Amino acid sequence: MGFALLNFTLKSTIEISLNYRLAYIINLLVYGSGIILFFWYLKPFKKIGFYLSFYVFTPILTLLFRLFGGIFFAILTSTILYPIYPNEIKAENEKIVIYSKHQGFMGACCPYQVTEKKYWLMEKKKMEINLQGVIDFDKAVLKSENGKSELKIKYNKYEFGPEKSMETDTIIKIETE
Repeated sequence: MGFALLNFTLKSTIEISLNYRLAYIINLLVYGSGIILFFWYLKPFKKIGFYLSFYVFTPILTLLFRLFGGIFFAILTSTILYPIYPNEIKAENEKIVIYSKHQGFMGACCPYQVTEKKYWLMEKKKMEINLQGVIDFDKAVLKSENGKSELKIKYNKYEFGPEKSMETDTIIKIETE
């Protein structure tokens, strides 16, 4: 639990965190151990059982949201699962990883987080990309050369005034060390 909290704190403050896959495994281990300890302390029920019940009720809450939908379960699930919700890897090469950033239930559309791989276990946040639209990463090209990386994408740019949509090519430069 200490590693998960330390990683979450460092990620939020100085923008250096554990490798995404390693951090996700640690979060799953914390969750699994919390569920096991809840049933371990169930009889006789102790005060720590209230804390450990969080690990049992959040999957139930998520299941209820998936089954019944509704705004109440959506807000509750989004709030509770925010620290452990996995980010999806959209593009990756030997130096750079691009994730779709989890914004929660009512978050803005399509922000992406760009991180640089460091020392096999760590990642450093470099920048965020938010073009107010979905990027098709199947057609995107991510290249890294001589300490510089670039992402070539095509996306649909929509203008509200004249209500027109046009496909544009964009190159996003990413400075790496």
